[in-house]
Amino acid sequence: MALQKGWYWPWLLAGGLAAVVGVNSYMAVIASSDANGSVVEPDYYRKAVAWDSTMAVQAASDRLGWRAQASLAEAADGAAALEVRLTDAQGAAVTGAAVEATLIHNADAATHIAVALTDLGDGRYGASPALAHLGRWEVRIAASRAGAHFVATEHTDLVAPGGA
Repeated sequence: MALQKGWYWPWLLAGGLAAVVGVNSYMAVIASSDANGSVVEPDYYRKAVAWDSTMAVQAASDRLGWRAQASLAEAADGAAALEVRLTDAQGAAVTGAAVEATLIHNADAATHIAVALTDLGDGRYGASPALAHLGRWEVRIAASRAGAHFVATEHTDLVAPGGA
């Protein structure tokens, strides 16, 4: 008995669909078994509900005209050094502020490291957070001085000494 012309089309379609289901199942298993990055915000629901107040704080911060510049460096002994430079709308150093920062590694977003920064003078504030990874970090900065509240988010890289 001879096979009819086009007999393979149903099998080709079924095989293609099976391949798609197989690949997607594999990707779902890999994605759900990865502990890193599965939580970006500790309580994203609460943050979403408070979105309007978050935007009001950001708008008030923007009206101040302050600017923040964050940098991370690793010393030869392996300790990390975070430095934040604050300037006002005229470019003058913001001194005497209470500054805090939260650091989040881009590849390990489940880890949030909160630090209080020390006034180093001339608008510079610093801390030595215990950071487990080199690479790209998000630095969320909150500063207060004389009733003025400033928030900013900066991105910076932590590289090994002598690294590029």
